[in-house]
Amino acid sequence: MNKKTFDFKLLGFITLVALAFSISTIISFFLRFNMLMQKPYERINVKWSDESGSIYTDLPIGDGNVLYDLYVPAGLETGKKQHLVMYIHSGNFSSGDKSEGIYIGRYLATKGYIVASVNYTPVVGGNGFGVKDAVNELYGTADTVVKKCKELGFDIENMAVGGEYAGGTLALLYADLSPEKSPVPVEFVFEQTAPTSFDPEKWGYQGEDAVDLVNMMTANSFTVDDIGSEKYLSAFREISPDNYIGSEHVPVIAAYGLKDKMVPSIMGSEYTGALKNAGIDATLIEYPNSGHLMIHDKDKNNEYYNTVDSYLEKYMLK
Repeated sequence: MNKKTFDFKLLGFITLVALAFSISTIISFFLRFNMLMQKPYERINVKWSDESGSIYTDLPIGDGNVLYDLYVPAGLETGKKQHLVMYIHSGNFSSGDKSEGIYIGRYLATKGYIVASVNYTPVVGGNGFGVKDAVNELYGTADTVVKKCKELGFDIENMAVGGEYAGGTLALLYADLSPEKSPVPVEFVFEQTAPTSFDPEKWGYQGEDAVDLVNMMTANSFTVDDIGSEKYLSAFREISPDNYIGSEHVPVIAAYGLKDKMVPSIMGSEYTGALKNAGIDATLIEYPNSGHLMIHDKDKNNEYYNTVDSYLEKYMLK
């Protein structure tokens, strides 16, 4: 009887130890993962307090299905022209959240810029909402942000648009697709690992895979029989930033990981190279040791945000 009782207690003890170890391992994993994901933002991770400014969260766009956060620096002069930065989050066009903008929002607010970190309706195959729709939605978002700033006593003179991954593509297209719809002029764009083309051939896609890509991004219903048709080609070219390169393009900062397995890094060099050939101020920063998450090149992250700072001063405060 005593032996059985001892065995039962021992089993319970071992189970508790194993459970505690598992929980500890899981917690350690998530803490390490969280620290890893914060690495790209070390350069712009600033201390923030009520003295730094005000953050207005979950402000609605339109019917309230889309939200944004607004970072307003302390001490801004009302009645004086101010400068806006709109940040668009990552997420493969279908996920992610405006909360990703907390680092860039706080950082730029401490430098005197108003920052709007914005959501957008997800681009999901079959919902009839494509990348072009998301960009048009962003024009409305910017208009709402500018009006909100006006309510707070600030007139917006100009803006920069930035984003990461999918957000970077949307930032480029915001400056490209219908710039006249922007409530204030866009002075430059900064982006990291943004797809600059949706030409399936540049992604190595053929047949059904190619059609699936184009349909998802454009909310169309092409079939393989449509490949090569003018309508098919126009559909993906319309949402490809590399289709809008010209002498009137705004300056661009672009960053790409040379070990990226999701977005071909050659898109960055081809895109910025074409911009430079058109006479546009374009800066390419390549991360030799990083993949899509840009976490293994601290010096390049510093260079990227130093360049953002210099472009802000050069183009926004001119």
